[in-house]
Amino acid sequence: MINLNKVKAFAFDFGGTLDSPFLHWMDIYLKLYNEQLHLPLTKENFRDAYVYAERMMEKESYVNPSHSLLETQLFKTHLQFAYLADNNIIELPTADIEKIALKAAKLVTDYSSAYVAKAKPVLEKLAKKYDLLLVSNYYGNVAKVVSDMGIAGLFKSITDSTIENVRKPDPRLWKIAIERQGYLPEEVVIVGDSMKNDILPALALGCQAVQGIPESGKIPENCTSITSLDELLLL
Repeated sequence: MINLNKVKAFAFDFGGTLDSPFLHWMDIYLKLYNEQLHLPLTKENFRDAYVYAERMMEKESYVNPSHSLLETQLFKTHLQFAYLADNNIIELPTADIEKIALKAAKLVTDYSSAYVAKAKPVLEKLAKKYDLLLVSNYYGNVAKVVSDMGIAGLFKSITDSTIENVRKPDPRLWKIAIERQGYLPEEVVIVGDSMKNDILPALALGCQAVQGIPESGKIPENCTSITSLDELLLL
């Protein structure tokens, strides 16, 4: 159980925590592509396309700090569908890749934006009592993305892995955000969906941690868990 006696700040992951119901983003893409685009994709035949796009996004630095979420997602979805077509996983003429990639990017952006809108009232209530920090493995433009979504002003600081040149699960990314604001680890609660990227680094630093898990997810043994962001208000 979280002890709030010394807590001064809550530090949040972004992707999978504030922009989804604590689901991995590969699962979200797959769900949207199955249900909205009616594509014959499974975890087995989509995983490589997802991983390829993520690696290329990091390697080629397509994104700059001014890019919106839609523009960011369009880079990703274009890479995904080009891979799926090139490897004959789906039948897709080259001329149609850009069209379906844009449609997919809009679906993903709308999905993400809707969950951030749900998170905003919770963040607003927490911000009345605690400082809020945002710490994300992102592409250098997470500040732009959350600004467009209307929540940037709720955070005392925003820490982006690309800008800091260090990525989770390296705990230094969380440490940078915490120490920059002058907090001790025991004064910060870290909230994230990933045991590897968020919870274990938090505990290693001496912070308390809350893991967001899907409703059907496995309850962690070593930290407090929630299945809905508004459960933070019950702490």
